[in-house]
Amino acid sequence: MQKFIVLLLFPILVQAQKFKEIYTPEEVKEDMVFLKKRFEKIHPGMYFYTGREAYKEMFDSLYNSIDKPLNYLETFRILSVLVTKVQDGHTNLQYDKNRFKKKNAKFVPFYLRKIGEKFYLALNYSRDSTIIRGSEVLTFNDISTEQLIEKFKTLVSSDNDNQQVKEYYTTGAFPTYFKRYYGEVDSIKICYRLPNIDSVFCKKVACMTNAEILKIDKKRYKNLNRANLSLKLLDSANHIAKLDITEFMMKATALDFRQQKFKRVLNERFKTIKQLKVEHLIIDFRANGGGYIPNISRLLKYLSPTPFTLVDTLAFKKKAYFSIFRPYYLGPPIIAWLGFPKRDGEFMYRVNKKNDKQKPNKSLSFKGKTYFITDPGCYSATTFTLNLAKDLGIPEKIIGQQVGGATWGSFAVDWSDFKLPNTKFIVHTPLIKINHKLPNKANKNFFLQPDYEVNRNRDELLNNNTSVVDFTVEMIRKSEIQKRQ
Repeated sequence: MQKFIVLLLFPILVQAQKFKEIYTPEEVKEDMVFLKKRFEKIHPGMYFYTGREAYKEMFDSLYNSIDKPLNYLETFRILSVLVTKVQDGHTNLQYDKNRFKKKNAKFVPFYLRKIGEKFYLALNYSRDSTIIRGSEVLTFNDISTEQLIEKFKTLVSSDNDNQQVKEYYTTGAFPTYFKRYYGEVDSIKICYRLPNIDSVFCKKVACMTNAEILKIDKKRYKNLNRANLSLKLLDSANHIAKLDITEFMMKATALDFRQQKFKRVLNERFKTIKQLKVEHLIIDFRANGGGYIPNISRLLKYLSPTPFTLVDTLAFKKKAYFSIFRPYYLGPPIIAWLGFPKRDGEFMYRVNKKNDKQKPNKSLSFKGKTYFITDPGCYSATTFTLNLAKDLGIPEKIIGQQVGGATWGSFAVDWSDFKLPNTKFIVHTPLIKINHKLPNKANKNFFLQPDYEVNRNRDELLNNNTSVVDFTVEMIRKSEIQKRQ
């Protein structure tokens, strides 16, 4: 009878454990220690940006402060500090998928942008369309927008503690970070000030599911979406065109492992660029968080005047070897050991000796002037592209804002997602350090800086225009006038 009762209750007990809401101090501390030891074992960037002593001081302070049981969200916020303190944009803490990634999950329906010292509404996905873009957002649930953003920044991982990145994501992905910090809510109170009106309005609006948000997006903001690899002629008289590269990936069939669709579409775009006799090519990289690294060389083959090699060194910790080359791969673990012959302390690495592996595309190589548009959303493969292109002397000018990733390269390529024993949070961890080939001679700063800083403004929100593109086109027109004089 006792066995029968246990079997009957087993599914209920499993479900209760799966969605456990309260953790003892001992359980949280055990997960903290587990996370730190795992990072020290396999993370190639552990103590790269934050030194060992600084991290230990933060860890000890946080560890000793836990003296009472914590709920799920409180635990998430504490563990997030351990992750973000590594200061690597590819390292993050994830919720349990069954808990927070369900189809009917609701999100706050507002996206923000900071201009100067104020916060404005960039996108409104609520059913109330009278809360228009460009409205100054003062509070949510009677908490100032500034206070909320500062709270949310503690959840954002960024290379070398890049503050522009933290601000970019907490405002641009406000619904995501609100949910990560406060959990799911059915509605939210927003207080705002409409453009050119001093009065403050406060409304309570319903939160929306992703499906509802996408439906409103297609109706309300269809003209704002930038299609990946879209090409547009902006000025036929001056032969100016713009190519949008919103990510270094292109969705195709599940079997398109090598991104042949991206390669094919990119080739078609440069055929069109040649047919249109484009002389000034603007490439808009804004909000491009990265993607498939070989697509970098595919793009640069059309732009580089000389042969080049994409990667200088690949390195990883010896203790991470079997996390990268799993034993069940059989042959590859043995071959890979020979492929990384050099040693430096706890690291194994390899160096690419040749600097001319990738050749320019002879028939479609672009011979005109190239201009890059950037913002803090440029990261990973995109930052890799920008810095390598800068060293190759490709862009005539870079316009926009500082990018999100470091000039030297990043921690990326392969990942390990490990689960914490008590809280069951998933930690997403890069395993390989990758440096781009050239020695950053042209890059004096830790983060690539634009030649012309052009920030997005309130007028852009009100009129749906693009100030940085307008600036770039006007700059090119003026240069053409001067050339003809």
